[in-house]
Amino acid sequence: MITSKVEYLLLILMDLAENRTPGYVLSRDVAERQGIPPKYMPQLMALLTKKGWVASVRGARGGVRLVADPRDITIKDVIEAAGEKFQVKPCIDEGHPCSRKERCPLRPVWLEAQTQVDRVMESATLAALIESRKH
Repeated sequence: MITSKVEYLLLILMDLAENRTPGYVLSRDVAERQGIPPKYMPQLMALLTKKGWVASVRGARGGVRLVADPRDITIKDVIEAAGEKFQVKPCIDEGHPCSRKERCPLRPVWLEAQTQVDRVMESATLAALIESRKH
């Protein structure tokens, strides 16, 4: 499942990419434009800054800005930055206990579905998401 945290991170990155300027923007303005609860912004911005995608500056002319190329950030990257993973079913994880794992008739389907989902998440870049909104 894609969590709100991942969705918020993607929305922040898209907003910063679409409103790219040489200067900085206020994170509260991003939160307002994207409908993100302001109380989550410090935690979310810390993740994006730690990853090196966003730079932040404190002070009167401070704020945040995207420093990474939107073509280099995938949905999978954002999911991983959030400390999460997207799984079709928990049972596909080798470490997940399941007494039917070796004889389950559905496991091959779940594995193939996961492969397809991973392919989409790895190929969908921030730049592509922004481009698709224009059409």
